[in-house]
Amino acid sequence: MNVKIYRGTHQIGGSVTGISTGKTRVIIDMGKPLLSGKSGERENLRIDEPYDAVVFTHYHGDHTGLMEDIASNIPLYIGEGARELFLASEIHKESGKAERIKSMRTYKDGRPFFVGDLKITPILTDHSAFDSYMMLVEGEGKRVLHTGDFRTHGIKGDMVIPAAETLRGKVDLLITEGTNLSYRQPVVCSERDLGKAASVLGERYKYVFCICDPLDIDRLAIFHKSAEKKGVFLCDAFQMSLMEIAEKYGKSVSDSYNFEGAKVYYQGIEAEKNGFFMAVRPDKDFASLLKPYREKYSDKSLLIYSMSEGYLKRHEQEVRQIADGFPYFVKLHTSGHASSEAIWQLINALQPEKLTVIHTEKPENLRAGALQNRAVYLEDGDSFDI
Repeated sequence: MNVKIYRGTHQIGGSVTGISTGKTRVIIDMGKPLLSGKSGERENLRIDEPYDAVVFTHYHGDHTGLMEDIASNIPLYIGEGARELFLASEIHKESGKAERIKSMRTYKDGRPFFVGDLKITPILTDHSAFDSYMMLVEGEGKRVLHTGDFRTHGIKGDMVIPAAETLRGKVDLLITEGTNLSYRQPVVCSERDLGKAASVLGERYKYVFCICDPLDIDRLAIFHKSAEKKGVFLCDAFQMSLMEIAEKYGKSVSDSYNFEGAKVYYQGIEAEKNGFFMAVRPDKDFASLLKPYREKYSDKSLLIYSMSEGYLKRHEQEVRQIADGFPYFVKLHTSGHASSEAIWQLINALQPEKLTVIHTEKPENLRAGALQNRAVYLEDGDSFDI
């Protein structure tokens, strides 16, 4: 079996990995670089070999962003819940991607499917994108585990290492993400600790607004839990539709994905006399909705920013539209990616024959303890025979 890293050995996002036998080639993820937005992001990606399918580990744009460049006769795969969320989000944005997303084939946790002579088993993992997966790919008597994006500090974090331990000594090559290897001090704390902080703040302020990514279901679940004492968690109809999808697919995994206490606001939110938590997004509609709270109830209102610093830098103007005028403004956020310690725990649990790291600017910062000599450092375009 052969592995080829087309892109991603020295950048965050936009990773593209080919795994092939003599008969079949699959591509895992085909997205846009997370920190780019530059022209040329397609031009610097060359896939000269034919491939039989593209398997997406989750719906984030740095993993799916180039799906429209894939020929229509190539089957695309994604998680069942992920497809529903992805579709609802793109319809809301009117992006024009809906028909291609509808055509995507779906997979489920632990249920193998075949592309040619490659056997692929999705393994549910913990990430800021709901319904994210690692991929165990088997062919010609060899096994590759591709982690996609993962972490161990989210709602499903306790699942990750035990799942890896079931494959201990059975993986010939581990391909792990290494996003946080790129940073000196990444913000990594548990989602539950964020929830505790939000709960304490909710006791101090009557009206709490949380700027969240509408697809960051774990964060919304944590803030929804934090609103229990107030008894009211508000959101718009679009956000509610996403949470209902997550509840449908996630309730059996964790009771954190129970959003029964959430309600959609249709009119003035001032009717909630006892206060509330409310999920908002940085756009003009929410800026208008929050205006009375900046002007009349500023001493009772808190705005929580709960998205990445990278988003804040790229969309500062939109965030300012909603944040300016709030005297009480805090940031509560944690990474959607594994800490270096979590990566080491995964490696130690798996004991793979070989390992390599992608989705990072600094692969040399990988620390694998006693297994460091099993690390293989590749460049974009390099192939590795197993």
